[in-house]
Amino acid sequence: MKKKFKRLLQRLHIYHPLQALYREQVFIKQRNRNRKNYRRFKGKGFTCNVCQAKYEKFVPGIPSKLNRGALEKNQVIAGYGANIYCPNCMSTARERLVIAMLGQYDMQQLQVLHLSPEKNIYNFLRGIARVTTADLLPGFYKTIDGLVQKQDATNFSFADNSFDWVIGNHILEHIPEDVQAMKEIFRVLKPGGRAVLQVPYSEILESTIEDPGINDPVKQSALFGQKDHVRIYALNDYLFRLRRAGFEVEVIPYAALQQYYFLAIQEGECFIRIRKPSALP
Repeated sequence: MKKKFKRLLQRLHIYHPLQALYREQVFIKQRNRNRKNYRRFKGKGFTCNVCQAKYEKFVPGIPSKLNRGALEKNQVIAGYGANIYCPNCMSTARERLVIAMLGQYDMQQLQVLHLSPEKNIYNFLRGIARVTTADLLPGFYKTIDGLVQKQDATNFSFADNSFDWVIGNHILEHIPEDVQAMKEIFRVLKPGGRAVLQVPYSEILESTIEDPGINDPVKQSALFGQKDHVRIYALNDYLFRLRRAGFEVEVIPYAALQQYYFLAIQEGECFIRIRKPSALP
């Protein structure tokens, strides 16, 4: 019955907007609970670069029992650990890192493609750049940007060399044809354009664990640490795939990000600078 009802809502094109509204209500409830529980830690320590609130400690991110096995076994950097969520606004460590790194660049009036837009990153970008948002299921993101477009990351409708930046934070692990998506992102970037394509990754894996054809949420949680992921990237293999798609890639290790530790960024996470060469061979 639940599946039939879901299919009906999908045919009426209201399933994803309703899911988005439900998630927003859950988010608000959790945020209010955190504000109350962490009130005694307010005033010093970490600073959120989204809402500017200061707390002695932030809220931890704890994986579910279904996800924990794969994440712990493979030592995956995936948005879990201490000090993940800002108690005041619920920004995530991965958002705060991306916002901090984007702040190094002058993005005034640049053309930005923001895939699966995270609210806090989108709000940061729209104040300085010309932002186009897109996702394969845009209904999930209507509450973030009412103009979000339906786009398949493996087959964009955009012309070559359309954007100065492409932001796709933690999306490639969801896409079976990830290399094709990398090629498409490369294609729509202008020469010299940049991309932010952070993903969950492991530094202990020699090769990426993946099953692009999988469609079993329980198995996906057990294998990849999340019910809608299709792989866990070995870091070196991920970098190899990006370079094979044509990108110049530079890894900024966590130890070199000390100036941002006060933002409560993800412990151990590197930042990957990705650029389309200015002059192609």
